[in-house]
Amino acid sequence: MRVVVKLVARLLAAVSVSVGISCTAVAHHAAAQPPGFPNLDSFTAVPVDTFLLVYPKGSSDIRTITFSPPYNMQCSFPAPAQPGPPQPISCTGDMPGMDNVPFNGGGSTAPPGTCVLGAVHWAGSAYRLQREGYGGCESGRDPGSQFGGHPVLQPGKKITYQNVTCAVGDDRLVACLDTSSRHGFVLKSSGSQAF
Repeated sequence: MRVVVKLVARLLAAVSVSVGISCTAVAHHAAAQPPGFPNLDSFTAVPVDTFLLVYPKGSSDIRTITFSPPYNMQCSFPAPAQPGPPQPISCTGDMPGMDNVPFNGGGSTAPPGTCVLGAVHWAGSAYRLQREGYGGCESGRDPGSQFGGHPVLQPGKKITYQNVTCAVGDDRLVACLDTSSRHGFVLKSSGSQAF
């Protein structure tokens, strides 16, 4: 009987530790998302294999996850075989919600009715939004146009690889989070932000 009691006590202790760790992990993930960042759990995960590109280089391969939202944009991040923080994410193309981001070289306005060519990328300690020019990326262009040509990640879907999750939603939403560094960005028509 004594053996059974000890075994049950050990089992309960192990379950308590497991529950505590899982609750901590959920809280850690939630803390990584700033105010206004979409709930990534509300998006449906899709297999990452479709988005994995492998380029042979010498004795090793260069691996990236690359996708195009249906908004004339292209996003990618490294996909090493072994995880290693951070995995710098970048997106380029017809960037929404960047009215308050100055153009490279100065100036802050584009002619009415034109799109903004821009980028978001890792800048050492956080992500940075950058406007590079305007024109040549009309709204509604086919994903196979200037910044497309890669597998399309549809609205309502997300991909996760190691420390990175990227999701695509309505309102030209593209949101990416690197949980290893607690940094990321959200691109959307109502206003984009990087952190």
